[in-house]
Amino acid sequence: MTVSQTEVMRLGIRCNLLPADLKLGDPCRSSFECLHHLHHSHCDWNSRTCTCQPYHFQLNDTFCLPASLLGYNCAVDQQCQIKVKNSECSSGKVCKCKDDFMPLRKDKCLPPAPIGDYCLNDRQCQMAIKFAKCVYIIPKIYGKCACPLGFFQTADGQCYPHLGGACQVDNDCKQTTPNSRCVKKGKYRKCQCAPGYKTSGRGITCEMDEELKISVGKISPVSLGKPCLSSSQCQARDPYSQCIKGRCECIRDSPKCSSSHTQCLNDTFQCTNGQCISWYFVCDGERNCLDGTDEDICQAFNCPIQSFQCNDGTCLPRSAVCNERWECPDGSDEARCYKGIPCDRNSFKCSNGECQPMYAFCNAHSDCKDGSDENYLACEHGEGCPPNTFRCNNGRCRSTAVLCSGTDGCGDNSDEDRCEVCLCEKPE
Repeated sequence: MTVSQTEVMRLGIRCNLLPADLKLGDPCRSSFECLHHLHHSHCDWNSRTCTCQPYHFQLNDTFCLPASLLGYNCAVDQQCQIKVKNSECSSGKVCKCKDDFMPLRKDKCLPPAPIGDYCLNDRQCQMAIKFAKCVYIIPKIYGKCACPLGFFQTADGQCYPHLGGACQVDNDCKQTTPNSRCVKKGKYRKCQCAPGYKTSGRGITCEMDEELKISVGKISPVSLGKPCLSSSQCQARDPYSQCIKGRCECIRDSPKCSSSHTQCLNDTFQCTNGQCISWYFVCDGERNCLDGTDEDICQAFNCPIQSFQCNDGTCLPRSAVCNERWECPDGSDEARCYKGIPCDRNSFKCSNGECQPMYAFCNAHSDCKDGSDENYLACEHGEGCPPNTFRCNNGRCRSTAVLCSGTDGCGDNSDEDRCEVCLCEKPE
């Protein structure tokens, strides 16, 4: 008797008794039987069946995949998630943290930390709150998220700069100081009062210059390109504009700012006061513009282009198109949403021909039955971005519904960068 035969008999198995074929879930007598046919398997002593070894994922009935840590090779998400919560297999190659989670070492994906929560570094706070900092309790070990000096904490836990504070876009400043803007000063951008306004005696507010205050009075502001009755309306919003042929225009046009180039992101709705909002909110029955003009202009048979007009003239939000609910009195919002006919131009067409609401594209929820609305290469890398979508600064592709929606839909805030009409240059 050879040594190998002796070893087999010690395990209680004769070579000629090994099954010819074995699958995961089949009965077994020892782990040797399972391993002979199935890599990374063993015989579970409770169920007496072949199962995957601990920290392995069952891909099918014959294959077990080992767990992977962040930065290691993978084939499916479950390999990463066995050991690292909130991770995924990026492009089917390497384990990484899901979007909006931060890697720590090789085994953790940290969630965003709002103001007051414990944190390990600034980035963890800033994933939740723009400008937030991790104020260390134990230096370089851990702390709590807080607004830095020179920033104001709002009731909903956001951080916004005071005058003189660092900023990225105009809206950062206007959250705490009306009539201010974000201006580049050398290498940095800081909040300062807009043209026609001056810093108050206490240095915390922007007050209108007396000369402009007299000329404007209590007139409602009107932004560039919007209908006006007098220059006072235009100057209430922009001191270097005037009413020309019934519309607010810059006294001096420039490539950076004019009534035809207001700098707001394409396919957003321009409120009369200069605010720009997502088309998703227009004619939805709620006043999302501060002056309410997103609802005031929803007149039958004269609906804004950012909305949907039913055949009977009713104005609906564009989000109503192809959402499987008849919201137009005549059902025209669902008329071109059936497979086999061209989708309505205000909807999203799946690869299999289905029609879905335009906001369905890359919204982190699979609406198309074939999953084509969540194509990973398009949504995360911008490869093959469909027409009428938005490419973020970080390369990702998103529905134009995210533009100026008030939330960071891109992950780099580029969808919220230009959500207010520009200010005219001062005439020479």
